[in-house]
Amino acid sequence: MAITDRAAGQFFAAPPMAAPVMPWRSEYGCIEDEGTTTELGGDVYVYSSPDYALDVNTLYAITPEGVVVVDTQLLPRHAEAVLADIRARTDAPIRYVSNSHHHPDHIYGNSVFLEAGTELTSSYFTARMIDGSAFWYLMFLSGLWGGHLPQAYVVPTSTFVRSRELWLGKTVVQLFEFTDSTSVAGESVDVTMAWFPHARVLHVADVVWPGSHTFFADGTSVPDWHIQLSHLRELASELKPKVLVPGHGAPGDLGIIDAQERYLQAVTAMVQEYCRGGEQPLSDEAKGKLRRDIVAEFPEHRNQIPLDISLQMLQMLGPVAFLTGRPDAVSATRLPSFL
Repeated sequence: MAITDRAAGQFFAAPPMAAPVMPWRSEYGCIEDEGTTTELGGDVYVYSSPDYALDVNTLYAITPEGVVVVDTQLLPRHAEAVLADIRARTDAPIRYVSNSHHHPDHIYGNSVFLEAGTELTSSYFTARMIDGSAFWYLMFLSGLWGGHLPQAYVVPTSTFVRSRELWLGKTVVQLFEFTDSTSVAGESVDVTMAWFPHARVLHVADVVWPGSHTFFADGTSVPDWHIQLSHLRELASELKPKVLVPGHGAPGDLGIIDAQERYLQAVTAMVQEYCRGGEQPLSDEAKGKLRRDIVAEFPEHRNQIPLDISLQMLQMLGPVAFLTGRPDAVSATRLPSFL
């Protein structure tokens, strides 16, 4: 229907980012790229999507009484790949899916699991954040992934405050809010971590991105992120996990916390230099040089889409993420109630 032919009583939403938001690069990969699965032991697995879909990790644990899943991917095709991966290993029901935070790359596959009869759970704060942002993310991201994105989004209705235990027979998975509106927040203002005590595996969401470029825009606070990393060290000293599973990048030991800190320190220094502490806008030429400097400093890092989205927003909005932290600059470590 042409604009002049619209019927009375109708309105049309025109997404402001329906066109490409930045040039596409060959290193991003393509839609045909496949993900990989890593076994962590104790019937716990991590499915990682390709860089084209932001190298998102979906963690799942298999028990005789059912399966529990953490995060559902950006694109439905990769949520379906996770479902197929699980079904290749077990026909046990998928009992629970937990969303670690509200960002679209961790929740847009929810509908795939809902259709499979799964209970979707998250913190109440995350559910409200999903409901308040997922539509707008669809508009923005349509300029990157277009029709590969879902047509709608699903908000968890089984919510909790502070913590929840998911029991599957004798196996428990303990969910707890590591970040909410009262605490320091790095990459996201809401973070629910998941502890798998039988396997000593801790899912830490997007607090660390080992070997991967990170988002440093869209609500991120780098000063708070540094504090949050110190909190994660304290948590790890209490739980003593064998493996930390990030929201993106390869699972690892406590060294991935140090690596994230080094990355943020280096990128902060470069951004501050190019933006003169926030006083100078980032020109196209400066943005290109800044990108080259970051890639040269971390030549083995994957996942360059977050880097380029962040640089695009840095140019539009300035280095807000690097300048703005919690006013009192302090926050107690959020330890789970089961400790």
